[in-house]
Amino acid sequence: MSSNYLTFFGLNDNPFRMTPDTAYFYPSQGQAAALLALEYCVREKEGFCILTGEPGTGKSATLRVFIESMKQTAEIAQIITPRLSPEEFLPAILEELKIPLRSGSKNDMLKDFRDFLLVQAGSDRRVVIIVDEAQELPETTLEELRLLSNLETEKEKLLQIILVGQPELRSKLLVPSLRQLNQRIAVRVRLERLTPSESSVYIGARVNQGGNSSPLYGATAKSLIYTLSGGIPRTVNLLASRSLMAAFLDGSREVGERHVRRGADDILEAGAKKAASRLRVAIYLTAALLMAEMAMIGFHLTRSSGAAPKTSIIKALPQRGVGGSFSSAGVSRQ
Repeated sequence: MSSNYLTFFGLNDNPFRMTPDTAYFYPSQGQAAALLALEYCVREKEGFCILTGEPGTGKSATLRVFIESMKQTAEIAQIITPRLSPEEFLPAILEELKIPLRSGSKNDMLKDFRDFLLVQAGSDRRVVIIVDEAQELPETTLEELRLLSNLETEKEKLLQIILVGQPELRSKLLVPSLRQLNQRIAVRVRLERLTPSESSVYIGARVNQGGNSSPLYGATAKSLIYTLSGGIPRTVNLLASRSLMAAFLDGSREVGERHVRRGADDILEAGAKKAASRLRVAIYLTAALLMAEMAMIGFHLTRSSGAAPKTSIIKALPQRGVGGSFSSAGVSRQ
């Protein structure tokens, strides 16, 4: 946002940026419950915990706040590239924890990792592995994680593991091959969508954090933002940002229903353009594959009969143009 844009609304910062920012964290009842559940899992050395939620419900923001709160008492390895093989996973953890590799031997890596865990346990510090987008983890790597969780003493777990992902993660853990891992999950946290009242408070809280304490968004505007977003915080941010721009262009210092609709139209138009672009690419790829297939058929027919096929492939192809809060967190403990 330009400085003129911010000044017009009495803001000193963009309150609806799409990147997670702990300064704008909204501590709804559900979000607070999720944080308490994660902290409980680590503090009580429960082993495995999972955090799930639909895209845009605030998993990344929750993780950032959680990691910030644990910095003084834990060593944390955050894995953000989950499509790692079992052979790649342990080295990635050691790199995150800044444990030097003596060799590429897995036996040496496991020994160094265990020594590190024992040192941290002796200092009463937790060691936490957080895997983001965990629904993308191969089953063999999930099994590797289960085996790593076996690093323990007679009295306590040395390693706490938090799997973060979309709802598909829960389904994935139900397959028979992951039964043992699923049985070890002590705490399950689920982030839900905002309720209408929380969506309203959420918008006001972010505007206030941005520097404007006035009711910048009217009640009908907030209500419409909730209806159009379905309570997904990321979509609330997008709609609130676009409607704020619409109000600025309109010379209005209050965001009304018409500005929300105008902002929503801009979003839908951008989405339609992206969809049309994807359709265009799909048609071109289909045409290319069809041409290649027909060329192979022609080649084989020519070899078998000595005559070129008479049918025009080009005529059979499609034309190039394309026609026209987190109000509650489900928390369960096994």
